[in-house]
Amino acid sequence: MTQPKPSSESQEQPPIASLPAMTLEEWLEKLRRSDRAFYNIMAIEVWSIAKTMDSLTPGFWSRFMTNRRLAMKQFVEHRRVQHSASQPPPPSSESSRNL
Repeated sequence: MTQPKPSSESQEQPPIASLPAMTLEEWLEKLRRSDRAFYNIMAIEVWSIAKTMDSLTPGFWSRFMTNRRLAMKQFVEHRRVQHSASQPPPPSSESSRNL
């Protein structure tokens, strides 16, 4: 019986010495490009799902965008409250006069 070949995902990563010699800036730029590519792929996937759903259920895209806008407002408000709660309040002018 032959053993199955290991998939590329299960193979070990190459040692650091075999990676191309690149400067820190080149590595960062490569990481930024990969991140942008990943973001663009995710955006295309979301768009294709929404477009498909809109063809199956008319008005889906409009409701999706309305819900997205509401979720973003809630997220921003939550972050604002969280940020303001983590900072100490500024000293008030009344309490400084009483000293």
